[in-house]
Amino acid sequence: MAKIKKYIISIDAGGSSVRALLFDFQGKVVGREQTRTEVISTEAGAVEHDPEELWQQFLAAINNLLKKCNVDPFEVASIGISVQRSTFTLWDRSGKTCCNFVSWSDIRAAELTAEINKNIKWNLVKLGAVIVSTFTRGAMLTATGMLKFITDHALPRLLWLFKIRPDVYEKAKKGDLLFGTLDTWFIYKLTGGKIHATDTSNAASTSLYNHFDLKWNSIFCNLFKIPMGIFPVVKETVDDFGVTSPELFNGAAIPIGSVVGDQMSSLFGHCCFKKGDVKISQGSGSFVDVNMGYKPGLSRRGLFPLVAWRINGKTTYMLEGSMATAGRLIDWLGQGIGLSDTPKVLNELAAECEDSEGVVFVPTPSGIRFPHFKPTARGTVFGLSLDTHRRHVARAVLQGIAMRLVDILNGIKKDTGIKVTTIKTDGGVSRSDLLLQCIADLSDHSVARSREHEVAATGAAYLAGLSAGVWKSFDEISNLEKGYDLFEPKINPERREKIKKRWEVALKAALSVE
Repeated sequence: MAKIKKYIISIDAGGSSVRALLFDFQGKVVGREQTRTEVISTEAGAVEHDPEELWQQFLAAINNLLKKCNVDPFEVASIGISVQRSTFTLWDRSGKTCCNFVSWSDIRAAELTAEINKNIKWNLVKLGAVIVSTFTRGAMLTATGMLKFITDHALPRLLWLFKIRPDVYEKAKKGDLLFGTLDTWFIYKLTGGKIHATDTSNAASTSLYNHFDLKWNSIFCNLFKIPMGIFPVVKETVDDFGVTSPELFNGAAIPIGSVVGDQMSSLFGHCCFKKGDVKISQGSGSFVDVNMGYKPGLSRRGLFPLVAWRINGKTTYMLEGSMATAGRLIDWLGQGIGLSDTPKVLNELAAECEDSEGVVFVPTPSGIRFPHFKPTARGTVFGLSLDTHRRHVARAVLQGIAMRLVDILNGIKKDTGIKVTTIKTDGGVSRSDLLLQCIADLSDHSVARSREHEVAATGAAYLAGLSAGVWKSFDEISNLEKGYDLFEPKINPERREKIKKRWEVALKAALSVE
């Protein structure tokens, strides 16, 4: 007799860990499992991951989860997969990889990236796009005209790989290789090599995909001589990605109902379904993501529109600003310079005073991106006096992180005119009540913190549930029981303005240092 479907498996996979969660049909977490993988750094700037190790840890996380929860694989209705974006590898049609995964954070392509941005043909394409867009006001041409490649993008890293590995490039040109981000690799392995696919959110994060026409970018590929035959089929975020090979999970052929980029999945997990909904994920770095609705929002100061998800023929777009350091900065303040022993102590120190007493911390130790874009910027402390205590610096640090996140959010609001409706947050750094209160005070918006830490995995579960028909609509998902802690703005407008002006002066000074 066929087993009754009761569960959804959701996986959130990055370069250093794989987290698998089991959800019931009420949207509650029944169990969770985590496996870890090694980060490979063979030379300066290198960040790689072993594809086979990642696959084995991915498989182990699922099998350990099922065993731990005493769940029969035949009881699983669907699998949803959330992944770190823009990390890629290539493999032949037998499934043998020709290189490690090259991480989004690998910077060995920096020199080549600079050359690409100076490429005459590329700059002529950009110039033409700018000229035409002044008349048409078309979002695609405007975005093309302002695009500047960075090493986060897969395109320059792929060109770099082809340059140092001509054997790989020759195989790619012959059609013997397949390109894939993490999700594509996992789908390929789960289905026994039957499915070579990705979704729009992951494809759009590579810079190799046209966000507007929703197809691989033939202009880029022709310009930079990238063979288009290597790319996977692009499906909707909720779609049929095949079923798992029966030998993997005790004979069960479990449908793979969704794959999605990690930050997009977190946005979905927070139920940020409406235009103007915001989520801030705060881990080692911080990501500010704004739902822009069904039309690609455009920031003329350098934010490129991303696809949040595509469901039932409708594409939801988002804009994303990021802060490279948040959790890492807090760890460094404790372990590096001894300001506090742990992040917890930092929060306790900061809570000892109501004000930083004029101390301002600009949290840019590894440069600053939108809306200022200065990679050489360095973290700076202003306003120290002989009366300054560690507690004032601790409070200035948390206030500085909050101000930087609000700075990104205000930049998106200014560039697009979008009205923010709600701010939701997750991640390890968001466990700080004081930090979230600072964000609420300085943004003048309510901030809601999820009590569930794994919000990206939650989003992947919701998407897989939609695919399996467990939930029929966004409204039904929104009505599932969730836990949030709410932080309301408390300071008056005068004090908020004073803090902002002090921040602006400090930021301007920090940016002026060469």
